[in-house]
Amino acid sequence: MWRGGEGTLRNYLVRLRSEKGLSQQDVADKLGITRQYYQMIETGERQKHLDLSLAGGLAALLGVTIMDIEHYEAQIHSTT
Repeated sequence: MWRGGEGTLRNYLVRLRSEKGLSQQDVADKLGITRQYYQMIETGERQKHLDLSLAGGLAALLGVTIMDIEHYEAQIHSTT
């Protein structure tokens, strides 16, 4: 599993998504959200934490655990 780069949620999600050959639109469609909202998740622009069902769906789609997603998400919120 990739842990890397600068350790940001954006880098982590972009890398995982690329490894799966998915676009932002592909991920959004599979999660039942808009591409714009998914883009906000990747960049950390949204104001609240991911809800559990969305984090679970994202983790399953990208082949990681919810804890992996939450680790990188916590880094965003600890700097804001």
